[in-house]
Amino acid sequence: MKLNDAVLGAVFCALGLWIVLYSAGLPKPRHLSYGPGLFPTLMGAGLIVCGGIQTIAGLLRWRSAPIVERPAWLGHRRLILNLAVIPAACLFYYVAADRLGFLFTGLTILVVMLVVGGVAPLRAAIVGLVMIVVVTMIFASILHVPLPWGVLAPISGRFIW
Repeated sequence: MKLNDAVLGAVFCALGLWIVLYSAGLPKPRHLSYGPGLFPTLMGAGLIVCGGIQTIAGLLRWRSAPIVERPAWLGHRRLILNLAVIPAACLFYYVAADRLGFLFTGLTILVVMLVVGGVAPLRAAIVGLVMIVVVTMIFASILHVPLPWGVLAPISGRFIW
């Protein structure tokens, strides 16, 4: 179901505010002025801004748009699959990240999501591999976010510079 933009925008604003408040309480490393709360704070602020814009747009169309409607894409199996992959990926990460590690879990999720989205498998594997290495370097080395290493724990020090 599709909610009116004003309602959905308000939900995004509330979620963004919660993320900002929660990430403010994350501990900072002693030797850095930023820590693991930096990225969630930026994402929360982005949600607040985008949610505010969406709320304003929804309020401007409040009388002409219904509060709840069934979108046309719900009639297409491919599009429903594209939507279902997102919560499935989150569940897979929750279940597998500690055992497999961030690299293998993230790579699997990226490749599956790209292939389901219509990207050729070889291209999806290459893009997924490059992206997961870049994300790992950013989170582990620059932001100092502890990532689960899983099966790569014995050699994890080689991936951090």
